[in-house]
This record gives sequence, C-alpha cells and structure tokens, in this order.
Amino acid sequence: MHRSGTSAVTGALAQLGLAGPSGDDLIGATASNQRGHYESKLLTRVDNQLLHLLGGTWSAPPARQPGWELERRFVGLRPAAGRAFDKTFPARPVAWKDPRNCLVLPFWRSVVTPPVAAVLVYRDGLEVARSLHARSQVNLTHGLALWERYVRTSCTDLDGVATFVVEYGRLLENPSSFCDSVIAFLADVGITVDDTRLPAAVSSLDGGLRHSRAPIDGPAAVVDHRHLLDTLREFDGPHQPWRAPDLGAEPEWVEDVLSLRREYEVLNRQVRSSRAMRLVDGWWRLRGSRRPPPRKDEDDR
Repeated sequence: MHRSGTSAVTGALAQLGLAGPSGDDLIGATASNQRGHYESKLLTRVDNQLLHLLGGTWSAPPARQPGWELERRFVGLRPAAGRAFDKTFPARPVAWKDPRNCLVLPFWRSVVTPPVAAVLVYRDGLEVARSLHARSQVNLTHGLALWERYVRTSCTDLDGVATFVVEYGRLLENPSSFCDSVIAFLADVGITVDDTRLPAAVSSLDGGLRHSRAPIDGPAAVVDHRHLLDTLREFDGPHQPWRAPDLGAEPEWVEDVLSLRREYEVLNRQVRSSRAMRLVDGWWRLRGSRRPPPRKDEDDR
C-alpha cells in the first residue's frame, strides 16, 4: 500500500545490489518522498492503464472479479506489457516497486517470467491514512478503505509466490535484523548478495523516515483495521511459498467508500473535460470562427 515504507525497503534492496529503473524512466524524488520513489514511469503508466480498464484508479480501486486478467482485453495487452517490463529491466535480479501492483498483480504474474519473489511490507492502516492525508489531503476513512483493499488483494494475489513479510515499524526499529533476514531470503530464491553492501543497506533504513504514528487507542470508527493488522503480524518473516491466510470478509463499508470515490473521479474528469472544451470554444470565438468538427478517430476515442 502507498505510504507503507515501500520506497525505504526498495532503497535497501537497491543498496544490496538489485537493479531498479534508471535514467529518464525513474520517477524522481518529491517533497513527500525526498529519497526517491524507485518507480518506473513506463510501468506505472501500464498499471494506470490496467486500473482504468478495470474501472478505477490508484485512489479509487476497482471492485475486481475473479479471473479478470483472463479477459480478452487484458490478454491482448500482455505482449506490450512484456516489452515494457523488458525495456525497464533488461537484466535481473531487479527490485520492482509500485503499490498499484497490489491491485493488478494477477496480470503481471501472467506476463513476467519466473523466477519471481516478493517482499510484502505493510504498515498500521491508521498511520498510512494519516500519511495520505498529510500528502494528498485524503480523508481518514478513505485512507483506511484504501489500506484495506490494497492489503487484502495483495495477500490474496501473492498466493504461491515466495514472499518475505515485514512490518514497516518493526523494520525501522531493527534494520540490521531485517537486512540479515532479507539477505537469507534472497539466497533461498537464488539471489546472492555481496556482504560488503550490508552496511549501506542498513544505514539507508533511517528511523526518521517514519513521520506518522498511530495512537494506542483509536476512535471506534477506525478500530476495524486492527484485526487485519494483527493477522498480518502473525505472518512476519519468509514464506516458501506464501499461502494466503483467511483474513475474513472485507468490511462492507470499504466498497461503499471506494465506489463513491470512483463515481466522484468519473464526474470530476467529465467536469474538467467540459471546462476544457469551453475554453477551446472561447478561443475559436476570439478568432472569429468556429472550432472545426472532430475527426472521425477523435469521435471514436
């Protein structure tokens, strides 16, 4: 999930020698992530396209149906997605980080050839929601709904994949132990790390990166996420392979919140498009003429 320490973990993996996106394809640092995102512009665009076809976005996740990745429209995207992956990562081993993969992983599992392993880093949902509010003004309920959806889908979709599970807060409390454990995990999946890289990886996991903390006792409206958090904590460590635990049913309010968000984003895009067309029409009127009719291919879009 976004704001869960994924950048910090990917940065540590990069220090251990795993390659990431580079050059113009690398999403640079921002005010909210000053050490960088370690994400690929090209692959992020592909993930956004997949979410759009599913009827959602990163901030309004779609309600997926089992086997969605087998639909013809997604099967047809596989060759282009494979080329995009190979262009971003011409050689392995690599560390690919994009929280959107929590929502579209079944598609990529049909595209990226094995061997594949995962590091599932999670964080207290209330801390995530507060961090999203500070960065993007996402309200608390929306943030918790996003956390529920991302965490649950990732746990389900990783079934059968070698996976290392780690909580962000515990990782920062003892980065040396995390690095030792993840090096052993990497060795088990066939990736050998140069031991001289260990100090740099440990030092990159600075406890000062954690700016939002959850209170010990939260209001009743946000207590639902505790069960999921406690369940995840039972599975910290390596799994060869991961077997999806019984997390119970997603709370009904999660889809209620996210469906409203999806409707809002559709309406917002329509309003922006309408405003843009009015501006274009006004420009043509100032020129003393009318805007030419759209070409046939524009109508089709």
